[in-house]
Amino acid sequence: MKTCFLIFTYDKGGKPYVPVIFHALLFAKEMKEKGDDVKIVFEGEAVKWFNELLKEDHPLKSHVEALKDNFIACEACSNMFGVLDSIKGKIKIENDLHGHISLKKYLDNDYKVIEF
Repeated sequence: MKTCFLIFTYDKGGKPYVPVIFHALLFAKEMKEKGDDVKIVFEGEAVKWFNELLKEDHPLKSHVEALKDNFIACEACSNMFGVLDSIKGKIKIENDLHGHISLKKYLDNDYKVIEF
């Protein structure tokens, strides 16, 4: 199965909304471990997660390390939210749709999209 986890959310009430990222990573990791093709797309404010997830002492570090090669960041949003320079060379960055990620590209390649 091919699945694209589309993450838009970063905070709730001014704090990082951990349940969203935790469950997205949990489900993606399970699917990857069972042989599925998984992409985790960060769009909008979700790119701010990289400020947290890439820290050495982040509580979800084991999930992040297992999935880091599956992360895809929106270039326009990463630039707008000030994380682009810090993720270059660490996270795959896409800009196929006016600087954003082309969701159609994934749909056309038979990915099922799950939004968080």
